[in-house]
Formats: sequence, C-alpha cells, structure tokens
Amino acid sequence: MDQVHFLNLEYLLLRAYDIFYAILAWLGISIPADGASSTIANGGEAAHTGIFSNVGALFTSTTGVIALIGMTVAVALVVLAIWVRVRLLVVEHEGYHGHEAHEHAQIEAHAAEAVPKNAQWDRVFVLAASGNESDWRRAILEADIMLGDMLKSLGYRGDSVGERLRDANPLQFTTLDLAWKAHKVRNDIAHGGEGYHLSQREANATIDLYRRVFEEFHYI
Repeated sequence: MDQVHFLNLEYLLLRAYDIFYAILAWLGISIPADGASSTIANGGEAAHTGIFSNVGALFTSTTGVIALIGMTVAVALVVLAIWVRVRLLVVEHEGYHGHEAHEHAQIEAHAAEAVPKNAQWDRVFVLAASGNESDWRRAILEADIMLGDMLKSLGYRGDSVGERLRDANPLQFTTLDLAWKAHKVRNDIAHGGEGYHLSQREANATIDLYRRVFEEFHYI
C-alpha cells in the first residue's frame, strides 16, 4: 500500500522560527530562549504552546523593529526636506542678488559708454553728422588739431602736425599712413578755402581715418 506523505506544519514553523531567531540575534534583539529541540522533545500540547508563544514574541519584536526603522526613516526624510528647502532659499537668494549685481554692472557700463572719453571728439562727431558742408570742414580742422595734441603728448617733436608725423616711428605707429591721409585732406581744406568742394562722403571717410588713429592710442 502506498504511503501518504503529509505536510509537517510543526517542522516548517520550527524552521521559520529558527530563521527569524537568527535574524533577531544578528540585530542584537533577545527573545524567550525556548530552544526548538526542547520544544519538540516535550511533545504534544506543550510543544505547540512553546512554538506559538515564541512565534508571537518574535512577531512582536519584529514589529517593534520595523516601527523603529520606519520612525527613523520618517525623521530622516523630514530633516532632508527641511535641508532641501533651506538650500533652495539660499540658492534663490544668491541668484537674485547675483542677477541684481549683474544688472547694476551693465547699467554702469552703459553709463560709462555714454560719457565720451574726449569732449573735443564729441564736438567733432556732432559737426560731422551735420548737413552743412561748413560744419564738415570744421569737423576735419578740429580733428587735425586733436591729432597734433595727441602727437605732442606722445613725445613726437615738431612745431606742426606734419613735422610730428615725420618724427613718428612707423613701427610704433601702425596707423601712421591713415594719419597722413587725413592730414592731407585737412591741408587741402585749409589751402583751398571755400573753393575746395568737400562731399559728405569724403568728410565721413576722413573723420573715420582720424577715429582709427585716435583709437590706436586710446585717445578717444
């Protein structure tokens, strides 16, 4: 006759108990020390009572550990949330002040650009932008006076602009040819008088030559 194999429930409970008991021992948690071998040896109802009482104690201890871990995690999350919020406020505050400082620096830069470095050049620019030929002449004549003053301040010798240009060193004066071209137009205006016709295009081109010379030496 074939043997019938039944599920040994007590054996499974004992193995589960041993596993949970080992976990709690690893965690440093003590429970009633009814050994599994003594429980089986007592037999009958006492064995069942010992197993289920230990399992109940185990369940209670495990629940407490889980609750403790849950509380610890909850506190850690609260602290993390507070820290994140504080960091966001700090970053937002720093970003606002950084943006404000950047805007202030831009305003100061625009204000500095609005103020001409050389008021005399500002007058030359206004005259050159006029619609009158006489103003264009004056613009070139005044720009040439500025050129003479600049050359003198740079230490070039001579009583006139031409003499100072001849004293200039081309290796140290990369726009020397441009200065000569602009000065030649000035001489044509000065020697030709009203009979010299000056177009607006020529006037603007000449003023641009002076500008490039002045910018080389940061005179304007």
